[in-house]
Amino acid sequence: MLRLLVLEGNSLDGRRRWAEIAGATPSESYADVLRALAPEAAIDIATPADADARLPQPIEAYQGIVITGSALNIYQREPESLRQIELVRTVFARGVPMFGSCWGLQLASVAAGGEVSLNPAGREVGFARKIALTEAGRDHPMHAARGAVFDAPAIHSDIVTRLPPDATVTARNAMSEVQAAEIRSGRGRFWGVQYHPEFSLQDVAWVIRRIGRPLVEEGFFADPAELERYAADLATLHHDRARRDILWRLGLDQDVANDGLRQAEISNWIVSLGRG
Repeated sequence: MLRLLVLEGNSLDGRRRWAEIAGATPSESYADVLRALAPEAAIDIATPADADARLPQPIEAYQGIVITGSALNIYQREPESLRQIELVRTVFARGVPMFGSCWGLQLASVAAGGEVSLNPAGREVGFARKIALTEAGRDHPMHAARGAVFDAPAIHSDIVTRLPPDATVTARNAMSEVQAAEIRSGRGRFWGVQYHPEFSLQDVAWVIRRIGRPLVEEGFFADPAELERYAADLATLHHDRARRDILWRLGLDQDVANDGLRQAEISNWIVSLGRG
């Protein structure tokens, strides 16, 4: 049986804030996505930001480990971040394959010797636009089924600013030179993306509402009413993908409307686990 572990990137407070809006923590939602893509898999969840955290099983019991996003900033070097860095270093050393979204990519980069900083270009929110595969990315199995250029759900203010020694950038866009990468360290291999292939359109709507007024202040929306209309459109589209009027109005296409395309990197990583 395929056994996967989801590492929750958030602290207890971060998990509570997200669950209040979405009804589940990021790790619980990510586990649901993995179950849909791999119904035969056993999925465990751990919360390594917590001081008293314990893994449900030894690291070697898992065929793959997934890392969620997080509201933490890794350069703050808070205990909640440092504990996760050390765990990921251990996973690299043990050789268990990993996949990570957003915080997951940043965490693996730092654990392997890279750096993460606040993005001087500002926040990327809602959707990362015009993500372009690099030459290496066009041949990389992580991006199978992706077009050369695509959009994806995203929410982050931090980016990888220095890659670790053995890393290959597989996608970039105008907001970040590292939108996706493969990182190797010790015996381990990590595939990660700065965007969120696990997010549904409803998740993006929740993110927009959770951040709220700062997005108005940063100029993403003219006022709170416009923000709410945008979030409501996304929620409607989540339940009715046939709404071409909303797709057109928000400038979205099948990269994000189609579950299979949106989750491509995750499903490709799961397939890779069976190939050794």
